Amino acid sequence: MIKKIVFLGAPSTGKSTLSEALAERFDSISVPEYGRDYWIEHQVDRRLSPEQLLHIAQVQNQWEDQASIAAKDYLFCDTNAFTTWHFACHYHTTPLAELTRLAEDSWQRYDLVVLCDNDIPYDDTWERSGDANRSEFQQFIQQYLIAHGIHFIKVSGSLASRIAQMDVALNALESEQRNDLLSPC
Repeated sequence: MIKKIVFLGAPSTGKSTLSEALAERFDSISVPEYGRDYWIEHQVDRRLSPEQLLHIAQVQNQWEDQASIAAKDYLFCDTNAFTTWHFACHYHTTPLAELTRLAEDSWQRYDLVVLCDNDIPYDDTWERSGDANRSEFQQFIQQYLIAHGIHFIKVSGSLASRIAQMDVALNALESEQRNDLLSPC
């Protein structure tokens, strides 16, 4: 059975880089962020409609489900429905009810939630919303995880340091699973 790991964090916190590096390291799959390419192609005045954001979350889940069939040991997910919900909150105040449901249900999809720290330089590309939003988004995500009792780890530092932190976390995850299998009913 594969373990699904999701990476969260504000824009430009190294989620894609870490997800891809770990997929390569473990000869498995990194599920890319569907919303990034969708946004580039469909945005109008740097915005997407609430319906488009729902579509993004639905397709992201579909991509994960499809990739989990071919993954080896781990499936590394660059984002999730919660992230899309957060963007909907930011840009539209009230997300669609179906997107809220997908975001709430998303925590059941993963064996490990990883928050990528914003301690790396901000990569100010045209499709991102700016370094000020990065700090605000990062704070919101961390506070949300804590307030809702969602277990997560936070990785920081260089890519090599983050990979080392993930090695520890994945080993702990495997040990936890072995202990669960050996526990009496």
